[in-house]
Amino acid sequence: MNTKTYEINSTTCALITENNFSTTIIDINGITNIEYPINKLIDYSCSYYGSSFKGRLEGAKTVLGSKYKLPIIVEETREIILFPTTSYKNNECAWISLKNISDYKKNGNKVTILFKTNHQIDLNISYESFENQVLRATKLLLILKNRKNS
Repeated sequence: MNTKTYEINSTTCALITENNFSTTIIDINGITNIEYPINKLIDYSCSYYGSSFKGRLEGAKTVLGSKYKLPIIVEETREIILFPTTSYKNNECAWISLKNISDYKKNGNKVTILFKTNHQIDLNISYESFENQVLRATKLLLILKNRKNS
């Protein structure tokens, strides 16, 4: 996969930071590791769809009225919304696609996420924090839908 041409899309389930230079992508085609930093990959995809990572963060901040661990709308018409598991500045941040979550459950101090593709991952995040992020992303989606329909 050419790292410069991967655009986050409706088949993307999760982006997981491996290190400062590498990202694991989980999508319907499987799991792929690319040599490209996660935040640059997100910025590239936002730009591909006509904005920027910073612009998407500012938009979410305005819509939700909060500042931390903001979900972003990567692409509006396909309702591609990602949310971070920690601050996006944290080296251990993963980004999860709201649309592709099938289920999630508490697994000790972690959360196990099952995607619609039947891929499953364990993340080092509390269940309560993960659920809060799901709710924030869902709120952003509902506001987007309401604005599109008004």
